[in-house]
Amino acid sequence: MNYSFFVVAGDPSGDAHAALLMKELKIIFPNAVFTGIGGPYMLAEGLNSLVHFDSMNIVGFWEVIKHYPFLKKALNLCENEISNGSYHAFIGIDYPGFNMRLGASAKQKGIPSICYIAPQLWAWGSNRAQQVKKSTDLIMTVFPFEQAYFSSFDIETAFVGHPILDNPLFIHEFSEHRDKTICLMPGSRSQELHKHLPLMRPIIEECKKRDLKPLLCIPERLIGHPGLKHFSQDEISTNARECMRTAQAGIVKIGTSTLEAALLGMPFISYYKTSFISYLIAKSQIHLHSISLPNILLNTNLIPELIQSDAQAQSLHNSLFSLLDNPIAIQNQVQGFHEIRTLLGGPGASKRAALTIEHYLKNRI
Repeated sequence: MNYSFFVVAGDPSGDAHAALLMKELKIIFPNAVFTGIGGPYMLAEGLNSLVHFDSMNIVGFWEVIKHYPFLKKALNLCENEISNGSYHAFIGIDYPGFNMRLGASAKQKGIPSICYIAPQLWAWGSNRAQQVKKSTDLIMTVFPFEQAYFSSFDIETAFVGHPILDNPLFIHEFSEHRDKTICLMPGSRSQELHKHLPLMRPIIEECKKRDLKPLLCIPERLIGHPGLKHFSQDEISTNARECMRTAQAGIVKIGTSTLEAALLGMPFISYYKTSFISYLIAKSQIHLHSISLPNILLNTNLIPELIQSDAQAQSLHNSLFSLLDNPIAIQNQVQGFHEIRTLLGGPGASKRAALTIEHYLKNRI
């Protein structure tokens, strides 16, 4: 049987994780066909993408509202394709606002709806659990505590581990010889660069006064962003992971990059700025003591977090230098990073996820 999958990812990390899953699915289903939405990694694995990926890469409540007409058009296009195609499963990779709606549509048409990298209900509150249940047949979680959480809502759940550990870079021993680089991570979306780049110029100057080498890590596809005109070529890098692997410390935007920094053993502080409206909405709905992934996983305040009005250039570099001047704080972070590696289940998540999908689909026949 030739299997056909409709797969949707909406951000760079989702694109990378989906591509690894597609690669494993092709081993199990050699003639598998993939349609949906994705970026360069998914395209390289053979995805027929219906929508330009960068247009989907939107975060924040107000930002989503501004782009609603486009997102609605994309959703309608996907729903029509699922209705007219012969798909064996819909697989949504994170991106819950879009994928839960599309998953519900797939379920109504009798197509199995599979969620990989679960919506963070544990952050937003359980009132959305019924919505997830209506939109999803199977959730494959990447954090160990999520399995019991989603199972408590009578949603079929499997913990497969985090696919980030399928990259050998993240399972090597932490570098013992870190250089004088300071890794500055402003984000992987254009709107994040718009908010965060203005903070970076003063920080770079302060780092240079300390004889440190600040490097601004920018995805290659955003290297033409207008905000970068204030930075010289030798202050910019497109190899964020190599920078995190060897840097003395970093300032990292809240998101998947905080987990990557931890798994690469780089001491860091975290931060985030968004539109005022998006911040107010998020603050009213998020029910967590911390929002950086290492802090959530360890249930501690190991990583300093500077959010919204606290995310100013002065406060960011003060917090960074406080960390650099505190060897015990650095040692505590590194010990926590070792623990996180153990919590995430080790390499093989993409293969486990593909086998879970195979088992689920064959049991439905």
